[in-house]
Amino acid sequence: MEKNQYQAEFFKNRLQKRFKHLSKWARREGIFAYRLYDKDIPEVPLAVDLYLAETDGMEKTAFLVIYLYKRPYEKSQDEEKEWLLEIEEAASSSLSIPKERIFTKLREKQKGKNQYEKVNSNKNLIRVKEGECLFYINVEDYLDSGLFLDHRPARSMIFKEARNKKVLNLFSYTGSFSVHAAKGGASSVDSVDLSNTYLNWAKENLELNKLFDEEKNRLIKSDVIRFLEKAIEEEKKWDLIICDPPTFSNSKSADVFDVNRDWLKLCLLCLDVLSKNGRLYFSTNSQKIKFDEEELINSSKKKIRVRDITRASIPEDFRNQKIHKMWMIEEDK
Repeated sequence: MEKNQYQAEFFKNRLQKRFKHLSKWARREGIFAYRLYDKDIPEVPLAVDLYLAETDGMEKTAFLVIYLYKRPYEKSQDEEKEWLLEIEEAASSSLSIPKERIFTKLREKQKGKNQYEKVNSNKNLIRVKEGECLFYINVEDYLDSGLFLDHRPARSMIFKEARNKKVLNLFSYTGSFSVHAAKGGASSVDSVDLSNTYLNWAKENLELNKLFDEEKNRLIKSDVIRFLEKAIEEEKKWDLIICDPPTFSNSKSADVFDVNRDWLKLCLLCLDVLSKNGRLYFSTNSQKIKFDEEELINSSKKKIRVRDITRASIPEDFRNQKIHKMWMIEEDK
């Protein structure tokens, strides 16, 4: 019990310190959803995300999502529950957020569809602003809230680059890149995903921003590899492609996908549908990927330039600089 209290107090102090720093930065940058704590203390293996929800009034309402990473050692269920109660109490008093607006989830290494499975079914939706866009966030029902906060800088890049471009968002999830592209003035946006749940969520996000248009901003249910192969046959082209695949997927309606094995095939297919002077952004959360720039350059039918933009793509609120890797790939003029 004493150890729990000591860790909770340590966590509380760290949370206050991070909030003091990051809240100033977030206000200055107009950011309303950010990572507040990122496994800062080894004994407290948590990630904490703060969401400032849009309301009908002027005041924003704060919600907290606490992710508990799987420990390298076992704790009994009762011990873990007791520890988490102390942690939630510390977070609540530290940030003055009532406990009914704090949600705790266990984050393990996920495979396939598990990362998107429901953990509840209460549909506790809130609206959060990012740049000029609004997004529906589900703080309770799923392991992930619907907005990957580490890709905030990349979404901002897409917003700035999308004007008058044909945009393709592969593995589109809830359509956050698609919304930014459409809001940024893209001539069309195609979002491809295999999940009806996430395509519907993407539609709701587009509608929330008054951007849903079945002709201009299309939502396509398909396996990405099959979609690209068909697009190559039909000689379709896009000016801007975002490809952020899961590390692993074993959906019943598609072939098993492993980014560590399939990254080259996927990138080459994307390059085949990339228009002249187009740009491909490829991103992954895999720490094991052996992304070989020379292999990609030598395998491509086009003369291409590959640039690792990982450092520029990770936001200030993420202490974990290995949260993702990102490359910008374009034709070498």
